[in-house]
Amino acid sequence: MATTHQVGVKVPTLLHEKLKEHAATLNVSKSEVVLSALAQYLDSASDVPMAVRMSLLEERMAAVEALVKPE
Repeated sequence: MATTHQVGVKVPTLLHEKLKEHAATLNVSKSEVVLSALAQYLDSASDVPMAVRMSLLEERMAAVEALVKPE
């Protein structure tokens, strides 16, 4: 198991609310959203948590399915 470190940051209320909403939308933890954002910002996509990658992939698949679904 990889070693992890705890980092504490203070964020403005509005940003925290957006973080909570985004995490709820993806059905992942706030930590996973923050880890994903940090990994993407630091150009380290392989470090994006699997739960976040899977949730985003599910969203993309649903969008593709909606586009190709016959009416």
